[in-house]
Amino acid sequence: MNKNLVIFEQESQTKDIILAYLSDFDDMKVDKFFDNYDDGIRYVKESTPKTVLFSMTPDKNKSLKMIKRLSELGTNVIVLSEDYTTANIIQTLRFGAKDFVSKPILKKDLLVALIKCAQEDVKVLKKSQIISVFSNKGGVGKTAIATNLAVEFAKLTREKVALIDLNLPIGDVTTFLDIKPTIDISEIVNNAQNNNENFIIEACQKYKDTSLYILAEPPYIEQSRSLTPQQVVKLFDYLREAFSYIVVDMGTSVDKLNMTILENSDIILLVTIVNLPLIRNCQRCLDLFENLEFPANKTKIIINRYLENDEITVEDVEKALNKNVYWKVPNNYFTIMSSINKGIPVSEVNENSNITESFSQLASKLTDDLFETDITE
Repeated sequence: MNKNLVIFEQESQTKDIILAYLSDFDDMKVDKFFDNYDDGIRYVKESTPKTVLFSMTPDKNKSLKMIKRLSELGTNVIVLSEDYTTANIIQTLRFGAKDFVSKPILKKDLLVALIKCAQEDVKVLKKSQIISVFSNKGGVGKTAIATNLAVEFAKLTREKVALIDLNLPIGDVTTFLDIKPTIDISEIVNNAQNNNENFIIEACQKYKDTSLYILAEPPYIEQSRSLTPQQVVKLFDYLREAFSYIVVDMGTSVDKLNMTILENSDIILLVTIVNLPLIRNCQRCLDLFENLEFPANKTKIIINRYLENDEITVEDVEKALNKNVYWKVPNNYFTIMSSINKGIPVSEVNENSNITESFSQLASKLTDDLFETDITE
């Protein structure tokens, strides 16, 4: 990666975010920051850096002229802007921008744009990632985590996200989001000849005015029990063609169907709460995954209903499991129960609650980690 990176940015918070994102990569270094764009133009004219990150200002016409000028000087311009409408993106590209990254900036989007400009032979994020939420015991909050995480993925990435209810034979995703689906998993797996990308998207229930789509469990227990591991593999193949992120709410059984789901997942979120029996069950799962030779970083430990003053500490859990805790979802009984009873995500109950913030940050961390894993493989 070319180290000669120049950044035009007037917001100190955005500067800090960019520096934090680039700090993990030794070959991505910032040469100069400019909040005075005229000074920046003069510097680029003299030094001709390979890449410029250019944050648009409220004066759009002046920004477009500067983008054009920078492009004429022979540098690759990556535009940063809160206005990610199609019209604005097209306009910046017409004025010479090489790429466009929307604000607030995601690490994945920024690094992909920089890699493209550097024209290095580096893999970028795969079209689709499967994140399965699992526990071998019920009652730990799997469905709440899967549902709210999927909502936050859609809000954060603005890409198509699928939430799949494979908590068989009786799932609750549609109840948690108060939707009445017209098509379910069984219809997709039993109509393979129709399973192109458009059919898959239309078969899933779109959640309000978002990029989240829900695929419900079969309505009858008999249909759920007839679902085979081979059909699940096919289902995932279909979904990967249509969605960037696939969140799976799983059942608790350690059977062939669930093992197939886990084997075909990119990330397993292993959910527990802080009590001794559940921690022991969590350890049994980790032992099983190790015996199956799952990569160590594939499984992430999630503590749900976390209390800072709990008798068993996070350090105790990590020592018992010999594995770091990936995330702690705070115990906010009122917000989560209100969410479940109303059939809405926690963000719609209270967007400022600690549990809403936790799910948002978890989605952001997973997005970044999935990207970093992919470019280092």
